Amino acid sequence: MAAVKRTIRVDVPIDHAFRVLTAKMGTWWPASHHIGKTPFADVVIEPRAGGRWFERDSSGAECDWGSVLVWDPPKCIVLSWQLQPDWQYGADLSRASEVSFEFIAEGPEATRMEFEHRHSERHGEGWDNLRKDVDAPGGWTGVLAEYERSFAGKSAA
Repeated sequence: MAAVKRTIRVDVPIDHAFRVLTAKMGTWWPASHHIGKTPFADVVIEPRAGGRWFERDSSGAECDWGSVLVWDPPKCIVLSWQLQPDWQYGADLSRASEVSFEFIAEGPEATRMEFEHRHSERHGEGWDNLRKDVDAPGGWTGVLAEYERSFAGKSAA
């Protein structure tokens, strides 16, 4: 099935680009993109294979989004996308797609990030609508634009 792919270039070293994606996601992820009952206070990726990917609201309530499948800093992180076509979390990993971020140094102060959301068909019924949603301007295009904007002035320290 057709994967959703994007390429982003940022003018920061590869380790910084990786850290902002993985340790500072809550600072740039669009506030409108949450599944919890209230907006998130942070988006967390536990820094290890098998770690959780989740949102946490200001009261400490958590909503899982997926898990860390590959943790290879600063080159690659692959996450399971366990949000189903109804935008609810599904614990069954066999019904999860994958979100991959590969970082390539293009010099000491430049990084290319190759993004891919793949295996949407694993979600079963409604997978094609999920794929359309994540490929829409308000999907990964908008999310990754926020990531890219977080480096304006290199302020995402």
